[in-house]
Amino acid sequence: MYMIKLKYGKEKVVYSVKQKKIFLIFLLCLLFLPFIAKAKECDTAKTSITSIEQKSIKGGTEVIAEPVFEGRNIRFNLKMHDIGDSISYNVTINNASDDDYMIDEATFKTDSDYVEYALETQDGNNVVKAKSSEEVVLSVTYKKEVDSSLLENGKYNAANELKLALSTDSKEKKMDIITTDNIKKDVKNPNTNNSGMRIVLMLLILFAIILLLIIYNKSHLSKYVIILFVILSTPIVYAICKIEIKVESKIEIEKLEPLNKTLISMTKKENSCMSKYEGNVTEEVDKTVSATKVYFDTCEERNVIFGGFCWQVIRTTETGGVKMIYNGEPVDGKCESTRSNHKGIIGSSNLTLQFNDTEYLYGNSFIYDNATNTFTLLDTITITMPSLWDSVSVTDMERIFGKYTCRNNTGTCDTIYHINSYTDNVFMFYTTAYSIGDTSYGNIGTSPFNTNYRNPSSVGYMFNKVFNINTQYGSIPSNYLFGNNVSYSTDSHAYTLLPTNGESTLGTVLDRNHHYTCRSAADTCFKLAYYFRNGYFIYLNGAPNIQSAINEMFYNDDVNKYNSSIKGVIDSWYAQNLTDKTDKLEDIVYCNARNITNLSTSSWDPNGGFDYNNSFMRFGNGNISKLDCLYDTDQFAVSNRKAKLTYPVGLISWDELYQLGATLAANNLRDEASGYWTLTPRSFGVEISMSFIYPGGSLYQADESPPNGAAALGVRPAISLNSENLIVSGTGTEADPWVIKED
Repeated sequence: MYMIKLKYGKEKVVYSVKQKKIFLIFLLCLLFLPFIAKAKECDTAKTSITSIEQKSIKGGTEVIAEPVFEGRNIRFNLKMHDIGDSISYNVTINNASDDDYMIDEATFKTDSDYVEYALETQDGNNVVKAKSSEEVVLSVTYKKEVDSSLLENGKYNAANELKLALSTDSKEKKMDIITTDNIKKDVKNPNTNNSGMRIVLMLLILFAIILLLIIYNKSHLSKYVIILFVILSTPIVYAICKIEIKVESKIEIEKLEPLNKTLISMTKKENSCMSKYEGNVTEEVDKTVSATKVYFDTCEERNVIFGGFCWQVIRTTETGGVKMIYNGEPVDGKCESTRSNHKGIIGSSNLTLQFNDTEYLYGNSFIYDNATNTFTLLDTITITMPSLWDSVSVTDMERIFGKYTCRNNTGTCDTIYHINSYTDNVFMFYTTAYSIGDTSYGNIGTSPFNTNYRNPSSVGYMFNKVFNINTQYGSIPSNYLFGNNVSYSTDSHAYTLLPTNGESTLGTVLDRNHHYTCRSAADTCFKLAYYFRNGYFIYLNGAPNIQSAINEMFYNDDVNKYNSSIKGVIDSWYAQNLTDKTDKLEDIVYCNARNITNLSTSSWDPNGGFDYNNSFMRFGNGNISKLDCLYDTDQFAVSNRKAKLTYPVGLISWDELYQLGATLAANNLRDEASGYWTLTPRSFGVEISMSFIYPGGSLYQADESPPNGAAALGVRPAISLNSENLIVSGTGTEADPWVIKED
């Protein structure tokens, strides 16, 4: 030890070099002590994930495996299809330590070009506070379409591992560690829990070191100490603890195909069960073209789930769609033929109900509730019908024609009546009574096509003028006059029989050339009958002649005014079940082919004959199967003002069923317990008849005796998906139906 004598006689103690070095090392240890102490206190095990729950899912995203977590690791497995498909989870992070952790979003990245990940806290501060739990949102989004060259069998698999860094560091503090504002924003250090105090202590240590250097004539080292202080100040002040949250994901990106494209691709297989249609087709109103894209599906792969219901594919359409027929509700995601009966509308003909001298509430449509077995009228009006003793007219009867009633004033009931048509007797109406009951799984219910089977215009899906077929009881009186022609006065509304073919007088015998009669010996009357068969006739009811009556029943522009019984049931069902899916359907033509194929040789032509043959319509004496629709009044579509549908839904045609062929019995499209109606008329005569499917699946043939239109058969609506409908899953079989994307 050296002694130094001071100027005023005092002495100064001079330490050895070794002693000075020891003292400096001691001061440096003090400098690093806060960081060392802090590092020892970082307990990463106290921070972990405690729960993960799905928050939202969009588009066609499918969860293949539910997310699992362990510690701070998350794993999940997803399938996505379209750009914008996404899913988000609420993730709870429990921080039991004494540190606040800042989430560093910049570290949560992947090198995937197609999938984007994001994670943020609920309040947006991105801080997980000490001794608390914080809920963060983890989002996964399919953001960019996968390059087609990377697809294998239409699929691309992306396995990603992401790490999210959390630390006790505060990025805002690094900008200016001394400012008061930044001190307030800093995360807490458990060493002192006060960032300002730590800075004050650091400055005191710095001052002490510099003072000692001056005392021992080492002031030239002061600048190095200051530099060292600046370098070490950040880790000392912040004393950073870091942890990671690891996210492992397996995401399969599968490019969805439209149903139409899938069916078309099936046509290219060897021995394909898809059958190409050769001929003309009318899919759009007033537009008949040669078919190039129409294929009928006779395969096992024909089952679809859409709108919560099972459907069976009928065919592709020329406009790029897929026409399907209703096939019940799925059970456990399957559309198998072993399903049980379900509840539906049960219709029965109630031929002649009387509505005279009554006041009821009537509606233009209705809804029904299978749970309570009740009906409720819609668009209602109260109507009081005249009594039998009042002067009545067809106009009086038409006030309730086509409407529904509960036969009460409340508008709610368990049996509802459709006034389908009127008879030629005062205030007697053909009605259909509907209730709720069990029906075959493949039907929405049962219904007559039209209850008034004695009106030729009832072959229409919609109709207007009624020409009821009347019966001549007993032989025709010998004094009746018959004419081959007639004149009609639009002023007096009187008919006058005229002789023709060189006759000087009217005939007195009903034969092939004499059909008109006043049903008396008179040659002038206001109510003229036309006999089309011995014992059966219609009244012309203001039509100038039989040709005009035929036009009013089948061909005039205003022929479609009132709903058939079956159309009312289909519209009500659609309104309650599929209106939110309308934008996924195409507005194609449903053909109600009412063109008479043998008029010139039938007794409905004054010179055509007089025999017992009916007048046949599109489907008559032969198995003619075409998809064209000759008259715009038969081309039912939402866009057709002459044959306007309320909704884009109709019925399958007999032509389509015939094209599908005998193979249908094997794949259950026709194997339906109660039988069901088609949209195709067969004939009219004494009764109307429609083509249909027999119970058990046999296809009705032209030479068989059909039930009349009042029979209660199954109702199976038909719709057509547009070209944009994508398959999200399934193979098309009964056990694994194609599921159509609906979001």
